[in-house]
Amino acid sequence: MKYPEQNSFLTFFQSTLYAWIIFSFCLLATAITWSIANKSAQLHTQDLFKFEVAQQINSIKEHMKGYEQMLRGGLGLFKSSDTVSRLEFHHYISNLQVDKYWPGIQGIGYAAMLKPEEIEAFVNAVQLEGFDQFNIFPAGLRDQYSSILYLEPFTARNQRAFGYDMYSEKSRRIAMDIARDSGSVAYSAKVKLVQESGTDLQNGFLMYLPLYRDGESIENKEQRRKALIGYVYSPFRMDNLINGIKLNTNNQHVNFLIYDGNSVNVDDLLYAPNVFKDYLSSSDRKNVKPSFSITKAIKFPGRTWTMQFYSTPAFESDIENNIANLLGIGGSILSGFLLLVMMNITSSSRKDSQAKAKLEVLVDRLKAGASAGIVGIWDWDVENDILNWDAVMYKLYGLNESEFDDLYEAWISRVHIDDRGHIDGEIKAALANEREYCPEFRVVWPDNSVHYIKAVSKTSFDMKGKAIRIVGVNYDITDQKNIQIRLDKEASYDPLTLLPNRRLLNDILKKAIASAQRNKKHMAILFIDLDGFKQVNDVHGHHVGDWLLKEVSKRIQYCLRTTDTVGRIGGDEFVVVLPDISDSAKNVANKIREVLEEPFLLTNSKILNISSSIGVAIYPQHAKTQSMLLECADKAMYEAKKRGRNEVILFDDF
Repeated sequence: MKYPEQNSFLTFFQSTLYAWIIFSFCLLATAITWSIANKSAQLHTQDLFKFEVAQQINSIKEHMKGYEQMLRGGLGLFKSSDTVSRLEFHHYISNLQVDKYWPGIQGIGYAAMLKPEEIEAFVNAVQLEGFDQFNIFPAGLRDQYSSILYLEPFTARNQRAFGYDMYSEKSRRIAMDIARDSGSVAYSAKVKLVQESGTDLQNGFLMYLPLYRDGESIENKEQRRKALIGYVYSPFRMDNLINGIKLNTNNQHVNFLIYDGNSVNVDDLLYAPNVFKDYLSSSDRKNVKPSFSITKAIKFPGRTWTMQFYSTPAFESDIENNIANLLGIGGSILSGFLLLVMMNITSSSRKDSQAKAKLEVLVDRLKAGASAGIVGIWDWDVENDILNWDAVMYKLYGLNESEFDDLYEAWISRVHIDDRGHIDGEIKAALANEREYCPEFRVVWPDNSVHYIKAVSKTSFDMKGKAIRIVGVNYDITDQKNIQIRLDKEASYDPLTLLPNRRLLNDILKKAIASAQRNKKHMAILFIDLDGFKQVNDVHGHHVGDWLLKEVSKRIQYCLRTTDTVGRIGGDEFVVVLPDISDSAKNVANKIREVLEEPFLLTNSKILNISSSIGVAIYPQHAKTQSMLLECADKAMYEAKKRGRNEVILFDDF
């Protein structure tokens, strides 16, 4: 026997069952949409974090390459003269304006290598210069000595290192040996600089470039060891260096720690910003976890730095994405509202037409909720091959719903032709359960404007593993992509001449060498340095110097083939990459030299006259690696300078 209350409840439940089914489906759809949007936001945020990290790494690498090039300039000073006096070295470094243009570096110095029997004469010679208290330290008997002879600027801090034997200390000695044997730059491990004193103590490291006795062969390791006479070097205080690079480590989206070597032990910590120093000494360090972190290793000549990157609260607040929460809360509220309306319709005696009208109003509200998030929702019934879009999807693709019968054909016609193959592969992979369909691709609107779309989806499979349904969302990421494209371009091109910069030129040279090696052909590079450019800046001003650099770049390009590339690597230095060429490389260089020798006419009718020194190196005749090929061309260019300038020198011509 059933009680009246039970009959009443059962009748009510049966009459509202359809409403509860719809309500459950709406909640499920809301949960799926929230999950997809939340996953998409997390992936997008992670991509932004990785991009920030890449920018930081590129900035450090580019600055360190600049410091390496500065040492090569110092090396060129010694190579261009039989002897370099203390005053000449002082004037050269003063003109570099280290404090202004090379922040973070403590100076540029020269250290001589000495045998035990050379010590007494060396010390006496320095004392005769007026340094009565000069001596080599630390004291003790050793098989090999070094002594810091020059170190500019010759400040009170740097004077503490005057006469120091860097070869007596293990970390420095290892780096000096690597530089000596390789004939190139080498970085030392973490050290305490001799200049350090007081309360502002910082970790340091040194950069070495070997100087060999002029005229001696240095083709192999043994010859280099025999010909070594000293090092041009630079000491760095790590905090000053990073702050000088102006990465804004105390107020930015990403903070980082730098460790010496491949470990992340506290003892190997090389750099930490102020905001992390308290964190490193905190007892509850394990409880402090940034939302995003990544560890990267940066390789420098002879040394590796391990960098740990962490997101900051500023980053997390800037990229905060409320779309998922909006969809989740809005969908839940609308689902509840739908339940109430349907229960009210079911329990009332209103006409069917009134119920239909209310449902249409409710559907419009659901669509408006989706539109507020600027997220398009789509649903593909794979079994029946039925594709459904909401109104936002049509807006994202610039389509009018009433104009198309075949929705798939309308969609694929909008996808950029170069991306259709990729999209097709991603769909097949999703149907085969290899990965979710979550690509980025371009779409072309009727006005020919290009938009970038991000798709995120979830695929459902039956018991046999066959795909039966894909539900997903699309949203426009054009603004983010355009910012990324602009930043990539700024990182790859010289802003003054619009030529490829050192970073892009290295990639082009690497590909040219790989192509020549693969096809068993030759290629060449030209290292061009303008003669008398500094005088142009000094006499006419930097605005004229900038104009001249632009005109020079145009003239060089005029002399090249469409397959050739010219890039500006800094100052008044240009590098030309000539694929598939060998015998005529010197002819191209002479053509450039002659064109640059012609007068430059200023707008005020004044005439500028400059010339150029050009070094030529050919692959694989002179070198088989990218770095060695550049070094050969650089040496040939310096030989052209020594021979009176306005010359073209092939590497094997001297």
